[in-house]
Amino acid sequence: MLRWMMLTRPIRFTRFGTFYVLFSIGVGAAAINTGNNLLYLILGILLGFIVISGFLSDSSLWGIGTEWHPIGSLYAGVKAAFECRASKGWFPGVAVMIESRWRGLPAVSAFVPWIPARGNTSLRFALTPKHRGYLTLESCHYSTRFPFGLFEKSHTWSMDEKWVVYPHVDHLPDHFLERLGQEASAHDVNRQGLGSVPLMLRPYRSGDALRQVDWKTSAKRQRLIVKEMEEEASQGDLFILNAWPTSYGERETENLISFIASLMFTAYERGRPFGLAAPGRLFHPEYSRLQLHRIFEFLALVEPSKDRERATTALPREWHSGSMDVLSLWKAYARA
Repeated sequence: MLRWMMLTRPIRFTRFGTFYVLFSIGVGAAAINTGNNLLYLILGILLGFIVISGFLSDSSLWGIGTEWHPIGSLYAGVKAAFECRASKGWFPGVAVMIESRWRGLPAVSAFVPWIPARGNTSLRFALTPKHRGYLTLESCHYSTRFPFGLFEKSHTWSMDEKWVVYPHVDHLPDHFLERLGQEASAHDVNRQGLGSVPLMLRPYRSGDALRQVDWKTSAKRQRLIVKEMEEEASQGDLFILNAWPTSYGERETENLISFIASLMFTAYERGRPFGLAAPGRLFHPEYSRLQLHRIFEFLALVEPSKDRERATTALPREWHSGSMDVLSLWKAYARA
């Protein structure tokens, strides 16, 4: 039992604790040599503090646990915040140091002065994921020097929790966005809709969005005039990647994946349905935040080295008119 406790909650002497133990040994030796009752009393008090320190520090660690939740989405190369909810059992946690250990990243620690008994307290950790894929919390290390700072008692709890880290997303230049918008809106059907090409002007009606108002024309006519847009024949923007380039190295491939994620984010910001056709996966054009996260998760976990031989899913004929080749856009972006 004692060996198990020493393995699960190892004890490390602090500098002050080392001095304290040596001093106690000296007092004990003096008491034995002199037979002075006062020295025996002092030795008993010193040893009592050691026992109390061990009991209280061990009680601060018994029943401690943590729950981890990311605040928002995680992106490669961007600082992320985690909320850690530390809970305790029958005895409160006092002066506890919580150290989170992540796979491939430096450990991050925080000092918690108080965790109420049968309660919890919240704290935040910040770290920066280096790569897309899974961010893994391997373990949490809890330690305390409560109450006298004589010893540091610690306990490590395995966690093995994972979260998806999305690829790095950049904001594409305005001129590239304008060209993208022109290419995506090149197919119209000469009827009112939600496209980007003006179809007609009409007087403002109650309920019309202010972004549809043509302010220049309204100023000339001294009344609000609204632009009706032309519906586009394509059902959205579909970006096609026929195959992962075999000539690209790891860094170039990661840059391409980041560019594809940036394209998806750009299409989402423009308020148009968007989709992606890649080797082994097809996301039909749809405008929603859920669609954006679905594609981001696919790009976060994709392994191009294993999918180089896979072909892109066959597309319905109606999608070809509004589709754009990802590699062509990538080369145009690299030249810009």
